[in-house]
Amino acid sequence: SSRHQIMFVMALLMASDPVVAFGLLSQKPNKLGVLQARPNTQPVLAASAAEEESKRGGASLSSSTINLAKNIVGSGVLALAAGVAAFSGSPVALVPSMALLLLLGGVSGYTFSLIARVGAAVGASTYRDTWAMVFPKNTAVIPAATVTFMTLAAGLSYAIIIGDASSSIAMLAGAPTRLQSPNVWIVFFSVFVLLPLCLLRDLSSLAFGSVLGTAGTLYTALFMALRCLDGSYAAGGKFHASIADSLQPLFITGKPVLNMSIFVLVSMLATAFLAHYNAPKMYEELAPPKDGGSKLRNFNLVCAGGFGAAALLCGAIMSAGYLTFGAASQGLILNNYATSDSLAFLARLGIGLSIIFSYPLNFAGLRDGLLSLFGWSKFAERGSVHVASTVLLIALLNGSALFLKDLGLIAALGGAILGSALVYIYPALMFIANARKQLLLKRAAGYKSSSLQNEMYANYGLVGLGSFLAVVGAVMSLKG
Repeated sequence: SSRHQIMFVMALLMASDPVVAFGLLSQKPNKLGVLQARPNTQPVLAASAAEEESKRGGASLSSSTINLAKNIVGSGVLALAAGVAAFSGSPVALVPSMALLLLLGGVSGYTFSLIARVGAAVGASTYRDTWAMVFPKNTAVIPAATVTFMTLAAGLSYAIIIGDASSSIAMLAGAPTRLQSPNVWIVFFSVFVLLPLCLLRDLSSLAFGSVLGTAGTLYTALFMALRCLDGSYAAGGKFHASIADSLQPLFITGKPVLNMSIFVLVSMLATAFLAHYNAPKMYEELAPPKDGGSKLRNFNLVCAGGFGAAALLCGAIMSAGYLTFGAASQGLILNNYATSDSLAFLARLGIGLSIIFSYPLNFAGLRDGLLSLFGWSKFAERGSVHVASTVLLIALLNGSALFLKDLGLIAALGGAILGSALVYIYPALMFIANARKQLLLKRAAGYKSSSLQNEMYANYGLVGLGSFLAVVGAVMSLKG
């Protein structure tokens, strides 16, 4: 059903990359309750590369841009073709879809820079720290709870996707019927793979999962482009008869391209560029310019390059999937491809392995976030607390995945509402609060800053946009 499709897509987008988990994973609360950096966790860069950049005084423009693009693009990009199919079956629908993707990608890049600007102005190096410097410190629980809930929904999505992907591979391998059940694989991976990985104290070795995920996404983009161009799935193509009728390419013309269902894609794109929890940290780690000036110009170049590259890759995969299957595009586009297609099998395997490696990183953010919210962070280093909280959370989270097969209404609503809050509403509110303080100081000193004031007014509009996208996402998730 359309409701199932929307919920699957939104949850997949949340599970696309453990960026949010990195935000919590690399922090611990200080005496003020504000999260600070914890050593020995470098989820993206290898230790040797980080050491080299440290010797040079910080991360370079190129490495920062690449890492930002990697953080943004994950397996959730494989859901975007379904967003186009939700409102049209015409190839022309790609034109407004690409326009929306580039627009919201640009706005997301601006708010990413916005968080870093505010953080630099108030001397903060984390998302939560930045919030605590411009609003009362006891309200810092708001962004922390938002992120924790999203890691919860993402963890549930990971478990369900692992089960479904393993079941598909088992069917392809001709395994016994019992082993073709997703629940069997959820239990197997929970006990023998995910639990041991989640019990690790130092997760820096799992940075391989980030590399694997990036390589898998790039491979998938090339594979999808090849299949789009070679016509293997078109009528009369090599794999056309190998897939179910409901998965075969379907293009519909003669109907209006635009309709209200376009907001399905809008609500997806609202969370497709979520990397914002890392903005202050990335700004802090960026090498200062050689002339000793502000890092802001270089950081804006990183934002433009990272979000630009991510938007182009997302657009390429969305276009290749939709131009191949049209209105038949599934919530996970790889489900459209034949099990006998060896290139598709490699793509499924790569994405599946990436999710397995990403699960512990997301889980660590969830565990640390919950302990922090309940005021138990001071006990986190105890072995008994670490083991008990890990076992209990995996049992509850993956146990729920045995029954919630549509990823749940909560996951969809969480992605729409909380994702919009993290990307649009919270950054704009932090900028407005800090800008008002700066304007008061300037006026007291006899200065005027019309540009700052105009930007502040523009950010009121961003709060409205984020609220609108949150409501649209919630409505489209509830709509059957």
